[in-house]
Amino acid sequence: MKANWSKRSLAFKRPAGTSRGILKSRDVWFITFSENGITGIGECAPLPGLSLDRFDQIESKLDEICNNPGLFLNDLSQLSGFPSIRFGLEMAHIDLKNGGGQNYYGQFDSLDINGLIWMGDSDFMMSQLDKKLEQGWRCIKMKIGALDFDAELDILKTIRSRFNPKQIELRVDANGAFTENDIREKLDDLAIIGLHSIEQPIKRGQWDLLSILCETSPVSVALDEELIPLVEEQDRTRMLDMVKPQYLVLKPSLLGGFTESEKWIQLANKRNIGWWITSALEPNVGLNAISQWTAKLNPKGFQGLGTGRLFKNNIPSPLKAMSGKLLADSGPIWNDVIQFISEWMNADEEMTLLTSGSTGKPKSITVKKEWMKNSAKLTGKTFGLNEGDSALLCMPMKYVAGKMMVVRALELGLDLNVVEPNSHPLENINYAIDFAAMVPLQLENSIERLDRVKTLIVGGGRVNPPLTKKLQFVSTQVFETYGLTETLTHVAIKPLNGPNKSDLFQALEGVHFEIDKRDCLVIYAPMVNPEAVITNDLVELADENSFRWLGRFDNVINSGGIKIIPEVVEEKLAPVILNRRFFIVGMSDESLGEKVVLVMEGEKIPISLNLLDRFERPKACYFIPKFVETKSGKIDRINTVKMINCR
Repeated sequence: MKANWSKRSLAFKRPAGTSRGILKSRDVWFITFSENGITGIGECAPLPGLSLDRFDQIESKLDEICNNPGLFLNDLSQLSGFPSIRFGLEMAHIDLKNGGGQNYYGQFDSLDINGLIWMGDSDFMMSQLDKKLEQGWRCIKMKIGALDFDAELDILKTIRSRFNPKQIELRVDANGAFTENDIREKLDDLAIIGLHSIEQPIKRGQWDLLSILCETSPVSVALDEELIPLVEEQDRTRMLDMVKPQYLVLKPSLLGGFTESEKWIQLANKRNIGWWITSALEPNVGLNAISQWTAKLNPKGFQGLGTGRLFKNNIPSPLKAMSGKLLADSGPIWNDVIQFISEWMNADEEMTLLTSGSTGKPKSITVKKEWMKNSAKLTGKTFGLNEGDSALLCMPMKYVAGKMMVVRALELGLDLNVVEPNSHPLENINYAIDFAAMVPLQLENSIERLDRVKTLIVGGGRVNPPLTKKLQFVSTQVFETYGLTETLTHVAIKPLNGPNKSDLFQALEGVHFEIDKRDCLVIYAPMVNPEAVITNDLVELADENSFRWLGRFDNVINSGGIKIIPEVVEEKLAPVILNRRFFIVGMSDESLGEKVVLVMEGEKIPISLNLLDRFERPKACYFIPKFVETKSGKIDRINTVKMINCR
């Protein structure tokens, strides 16, 4: 078994206020176990000020674990002083046993969750509240203890004046903010509002006072922080029997994982103590695991699992919080994305990629992850992408284009939105996207909704002149890209609209070109491939940093001694043949050697060939009901022509 760990610093979209202060960022560590081609991933997310984990020893402990993972997996109790690491190991091991892909306890449809109102000034908290109520949330949890208590009380009264307890369940979390001197008076004030419960009203460790409060409080008391330091069952039992809280709030990251949390549940059930489960501001990997586990337990009431979008550079996740529900997208594309994320974070320094097969049989190539990181950074620099910008994945994860969009999200901290690959990727997108990648067919079908995208790159085929003409009337910046699997997507871009529109591809920074004896492009891009990449693309080289693409060397037609580039002919025909797929190809001819042939999809129609030179004009036209396509959706010219020959 191979083990590996990596660190990620997460930035909050906005400062997160608690009674202990303001959180602007937090560090998390991911651990992976790989065996027999399967990778399981776990997340170690200690929370400053709450976790038992000794932060200065986390990485040395992870090194120790990765050197001998079996030793710790056989006895997790060795990590009682590192509950978040213990949880991460448990997660990764469960995922590995279940086949990887963040498959901890299986997929789920939805969970009822509360809507969290963060601390801040009154206007900020009211704006959060109004948004949650407008969206239809049925349980509101509010952090209290940082503002003037009267201001917090007024906000709670406002909610209750508009919604009775049957319509909106109200919870508050004091994070230990109150003292023995003021707690009783404040509980009396809160009771008037009709609260469901108050979490951790006083600092942990005051069992005598807590036991009195739990017995006499007009508001039910829920404990979360009180549970964290109690790692021995006898201490847990003693606290529950002495304090007798109405509820427990379980946070697996702080309690040492699923097994330890289930021990708390067993103790609570024996004593008729209610419980629910919340996150401890984990990133999406941990939140996904906790959500699957929670769904397995099938608990009653609202869970505190709606914190997945707190960070602007979070790990991409299928989880979505909407109107009081936590939903999990179980589509095939998401399964591929989260599987890839695990592989990306494992101990292997290389990955295997599959070429698209557009110019031959698909083949596998091995590339270094470091090259893929360099490609992502180059894209970010080229298009001015910033941490927290939104990106859209609408390409299959089987090929490099889809994988690299995920790498960009991970390395640049992009907010990745994912839709199943289809020909109308923007159909259900009603929000702004900063960066997206499409193939020409997707672009063609998205023109009317393209204003949702700020910057779009197009690859996987040529953008024909009629489509380019349509782009002159959209605000989106659109770039045709040039690249191969061997260059980890684009190494050159061509602006298709705007003031910098050009018919030349311009090299990205650090890339330069040559041509070989065939006039085919040779690429030098050492940051993504240390070897020169020799292509079969015929180009007209303007200089070492720019070129005009002409066509494929292997498509060239030798007709009566004249070499004809099919793609040049196709570009001339494009304005004449609208809304039809077609291509030019050479077929055997007794007198010419090869003759120029036009192949078109659909029913027979008249075509004007006046735009073509005499030697470019097709000697035959064939109409095919449906073109053969490669697995990546491109036209398979070879097998389409075979259909003609079989007729």
